Amino acid sequence: MDDVPRFLRLCLRARRDPAARAAMRDWAARGSPDWTEVTRLARVGRIAPLLHGVLRDETFVPPQVRRRFRRAYLSNAQRNLILLRELEATVAALDAAGVPAIVLKGGALAKVVYGNMALRSLMDVDLLIRHEHLGDALRVLAQRGFAPHRPETRDGATDYENELLVIKPGTVPVPLELHWSFFDSPYYQRRLNLDVWWRQAVPFTLGEHQAFMLDPVSQLLHLCGHLLLHHGGTDLLWENDVAEFVALYGTTLDWSALLDRATACDLVIAVRRVLLPIAAEEPGAIPADVVERLRSARPTADERRIVGYLTAAERGVGRRFWSDLASMHRWRERVGYAWTHLVPSAAYMRERYRIRHRGLLPFYYPYRWFRGLVSWSKVPRAPARNHTPPRTART
Repeated sequence: MDDVPRFLRLCLRARRDPAARAAMRDWAARGSPDWTEVTRLARVGRIAPLLHGVLRDETFVPPQVRRRFRRAYLSNAQRNLILLRELEATVAALDAAGVPAIVLKGGALAKVVYGNMALRSLMDVDLLIRHEHLGDALRVLAQRGFAPHRPETRDGATDYENELLVIKPGTVPVPLELHWSFFDSPYYQRRLNLDVWWRQAVPFTLGEHQAFMLDPVSQLLHLCGHLLLHHGGTDLLWENDVAEFVALYGTTLDWSALLDRATACDLVIAVRRVLLPIAAEEPGAIPADVVERLRSARPTADERRIVGYLTAAERGVGRRFWSDLASMHRWRERVGYAWTHLVPSAAYMRERYRIRHRGLLPFYYPYRWFRGLVSWSKVPRAPARNHTPPRTART
């Protein structure tokens, strides 16, 4: 079963590496892959449209599998067209209201890195805004038909979060995530100097509108950080995003600036764990001196502790709560965070626990605390390299 993820990674590499395509064919000639598992992991990993581009003319692939990948490609093209048109209109509306925004993740990668919006699956679209513009952004989005996915835990809760999901209903609902920081960790929300990321943003064409995306160094930092900290370092689509990005920008990227920024942001482990496998599997993709610097880089004790917690396969809400609390330096911040999560608003509790009778509400607070304590007993485990875990964050 572990051979299937390896085979899929080889197929994805075949998009940019003729040697990988030859190895893929040799693999298939030695013994047909488990196509049921291939199609299952392709669906779970959101890479079926990409596999259509790689495998559509390969005769070793069963016709029914090729048809399935083609349907996924066409379906993805239709859905992405709707999502990206809405993203374009939303960016234009925010710009008109004086709310700067940066397009993140797949919304930028589909056009700039893949060159074909049908190839890169989008679960949602993502925008980075400044936290102080959140209220204005939500008013603009409300005028466009978006509404929050669920109530916030409490007024002011966004001070301890990094994103808010809003959805525009329709035949094809449009989920949009507003971000004001990059990672779901108070440690990194405090650690990152977002002014640098904002200043270095670069323009790109989104439909008929000029939008902004992260510059190449910031983009690669974000991709590596997101893959490790939100997906445990193992996700077929995000792994391919990074590899495709390196293939496109590797010869022109300011690698020294990347390594310096990784050190300053405590993203050394993320960059190392994500890029070293690419360097091993695709020789020449990353300069040899950069590989050596990655291997010799030493993360701080704080980074090792935070990354160890964030990448554990099992980290119950109790451990998450305590780790986030411990990463805060000011007592006022800790008290606010604790109050927000231990005593959420009634609206949040009713939606979160599907409480039908108002009189039951007070009993659900002890229930919430009890569940947190129970989750505390779970011992974190490190994820296996070849395991493709369930998604822990939307993309």
